[in-house]
Amino acid sequence: MQVLDNPAWFSLTGPHARFALGDDLARRYPGDVAPFVAVRDWNDPGVWDRLHRLVGPSAEIGLNGAPDALPDGWEVLGGGSGVQLVETDVLSPRPEPEAVLLGADDVPEMLAIVERNQPGPFLPRTHELGRYIGIRRDGRLIAMAGERLHPSGWTEISAVSVDADHRRQGL
Repeated sequence: MQVLDNPAWFSLTGPHARFALGDDLARRYPGDVAPFVAVRDWNDPGVWDRLHRLVGPSAEIGLNGAPDALPDGWEVLGGGSGVQLVETDVLSPRPEPEAVLLGADDVPEMLAIVERNQPGPFLPRTHELGRYIGIRRDGRLIAMAGERLHPSGWTEISAVSVDADHRRQGL
């Protein structure tokens, strides 16, 4: 299996192992960090029992690569496709004087911008997964992005949010 075929698994067994709950077949992030659950091998006959023990009843989780046929007691509540954009050249970042590093004290503002822009899952402790940066104007957080899944050698950029009245300004 390639790393990018199962990024949550390789993140939870690699750089994010300190967050991992579970075992050698199924792992997850704590519920206040990220909704992602990862499975090493969907063909293992014990995988669904293990998942049930790991997440409990009535949990809503994000899974990657689950088979189409689900066992009794499991249902799909939503779905979608992820897109992996992979940079193959060396990046040359340019300094952005307005950008500030965000942290625990900024969580209320981070949750608010995510609520306004709906970029995807961002929970009270998601910022602990990597660096998050933001731009403030008139004391208000108006743009943000950061690092979420982190399988070895790769980094997912998530929570990319720019308030509507600040878009198309090259932030």
